[in-house]
Amino acid sequence: MTDIAWRWRWPEVDSELLVSQAVADILDSHRQGLFGVERGGQLFVNPVDPKGLLLALATLPHRADRSGWSWLELDAARCRQEIQAANEQGLRLVGYWHTHPQSVPVISPADIGSFSKFAARYTQDLPHPIAIIVGKSEKPEGIKAWSFRDGRYVEATWVR
Repeated sequence: MTDIAWRWRWPEVDSELLVSQAVADILDSHRQGLFGVERGGQLFVNPVDPKGLLLALATLPHRADRSGWSWLELDAARCRQEIQAANEQGLRLVGYWHTHPQSVPVISPADIGSFSKFAARYTQDLPHPIAIIVGKSEKPEGIKAWSFRDGRYVEATWVR
């Protein structure tokens, strides 16, 4: 049985995403340090979990990724390998996560461009890609999620 850490809701689109404790632990353990660089990984859901749409896997940062204090480029080869391995487990790609140097993250124009390129690369798999940004704050508002719909990013509401 999978423990649920929290839920994100998008009331405008009548959608909810359950966040597994395993994913919450990965996100929580990879906050960006004072002089650290952005880090991140991919996000996968279990589309057939009886509880609902479950965010079941967040992949770890990888040494082949390129990054700086305020930017991140995931390595394409590692992304393909992770997608194949996750698909073999019945999981499906929904987006990616990364850290920010802010306490409470805000999606930036650079993030939107990066997520849009990522979504375009996997367009058949990602009708409504999800972006998760991990800020420095350990409070609920320190990790936020957005869904790309109708040409814009819609922020989710955190629910315990």
